Amino acid sequence: MTQQHSAQVSRIKQWSPIWVVPIAAVLIGIWMLYNHYQQQGALLTLLTADAGGIIAGKTQIKSRSVDVGQVVSVELSDDLKQVIIKARMKPNITPLLNTGSQFWVVKPQVGRGGITGLNTLLSGVYIELQPGDAEKQQLEYPLLDAPPIAPADAPGIRVLLSTADSGGLVVGDPVLYRGYEVGTVEQSEFDLTLRRTQYQLYIRAPFDVLVSENVRFWLSSGFSVDLSAEGLQVDVGSATTLLSGGVSFDLMQGWPAGEAVKNGAEFQLFPNKQSIQEGLYSEFVEYLLFFEESVRGLKAGAPVEYRGVRVGTVTSVPFFFSIDKPFEVSLQQGIPVLIRIEAGRLYENLSLAQLRQELEKAAHLGMYAALKTGNLLTGALYIDLDINQDAAPDVEQQAMQAQQLALSQSAGYPMLPTARSGLSNIEQKVLMALDKINNLPVEQLLVQSEQTMQSTEVLLQNASKMVTQLDALVSSPQVQQLPAQLQQSLQDLQQMLAGLSPGSVAYDRLNGNLQTLDQVLRELQPVLHTLNQQSNALVFEADIPKDPEPKRAKQ
Repeated sequence: MTQQHSAQVSRIKQWSPIWVVPIAAVLIGIWMLYNHYQQQGALLTLLTADAGGIIAGKTQIKSRSVDVGQVVSVELSDDLKQVIIKARMKPNITPLLNTGSQFWVVKPQVGRGGITGLNTLLSGVYIELQPGDAEKQQLEYPLLDAPPIAPADAPGIRVLLSTADSGGLVVGDPVLYRGYEVGTVEQSEFDLTLRRTQYQLYIRAPFDVLVSENVRFWLSSGFSVDLSAEGLQVDVGSATTLLSGGVSFDLMQGWPAGEAVKNGAEFQLFPNKQSIQEGLYSEFVEYLLFFEESVRGLKAGAPVEYRGVRVGTVTSVPFFFSIDKPFEVSLQQGIPVLIRIEAGRLYENLSLAQLRQELEKAAHLGMYAALKTGNLLTGALYIDLDINQDAAPDVEQQAMQAQQLALSQSAGYPMLPTARSGLSNIEQKVLMALDKINNLPVEQLLVQSEQTMQSTEVLLQNASKMVTQLDALVSSPQVQQLPAQLQQSLQDLQQMLAGLSPGSVAYDRLNGNLQTLDQVLRELQPVLHTLNQQSNALVFEADIPKDPEPKRAKQ
């Protein structure tokens, strides 16, 4: 019988060389993935409202004309309100991506500095990176449409201006110091809560040391002309402000510089340099005036002077804010005008209580207000204060002032009496004289003069007849027989009457004077007729009546 044997199986304990190939392939793949990830750099997110000209896989991101990344995708956000741009940056660019970095689109533009971005006409738009100097890393940024005025880390200072007028400045306008450009307007924003416009200004170094706590900023319009009661003022700026405007700053004359300000300091923006000086007088006492004459030419801002020295400003012309029935008040009491006497214009360290005491003393001494012409070319008026201790108001004026005082007290303001100006007084006196002349009985005088002339002619005729009769009487034989003395007396009487007869010198002179008087009275009659129609015709030229037109015949 044969014996059967079973085979024994043993495991091979050595690796086969064939496994080296797949393992090496896996390791090479892992290394290639790691190297690819390291070569890609950070994935950047840019947010914008419009992605015009930006193409995925083509638009480059540059910094100082060097490619630092590329746009990989351009998509709309989930809410469809903005565009999300994904960009892959190079590995060595990651330190430049911090909270101070800025991105904007470079494209052809025409601005104040000329034409920029012409190289993008052929290559297409690209995104410019301006790195910041912050330490915190950031991978999401807003994409700006225009380049920033100055880098965030640029040496200098940034200040904020606030104004109620939003029509003065735009981004890019220059900032001037005594006509020299030292900075630029960076931002413009309207605050809905405060209803004011805020501007951010960048002032580059080393001019940032000029900005101290006492400097004032104002709009530079380039060329301005001011015709007021104080005369003609012409302000011509630099060539830059003539074309585009700008904002200027400086210390007011006699002011100390004060301490330096920090970044982000806030200032008020004044409309012009003159308004800065006006804004210094914040302490004042208001008075209400009533003018019976015309206030044409008197405007808010006009000066209030005391014997040539400015002591205040006109606030409102006319002032009807707290007065009922303004038209009725203007007819009865006069046009109300509100003025303010400013303490800072008199002398330093004058409190409002002291100012009120001084004004009460002046009003008790007879201080009054009058309108004066400040500029003959424009007709601008100003208010002049003076003290008149001699002339006391009459009963009618006292009654008028009492009514005006009661009205001003009801409005909540003290009152100063007013008087007519010099020109207005002259005009009033001329009108009164013309009214008296107009009230003369000229027609009755002319009738009486004609009757007098007729009576004179009858008298002369009778005298001529008497002379003839006396001549006949003297020549008669009876008279010749009279004594020589009586005859001589008759001859003297005859000679005297002969001097009054027609043809004599006295007769001719008397007749000529009467004719001249008649001619003067007749020539005066049209003048008086004109004055009767227009009482101020001697001062102002009377209207020329139209030529009479013949009436058309009835058809």
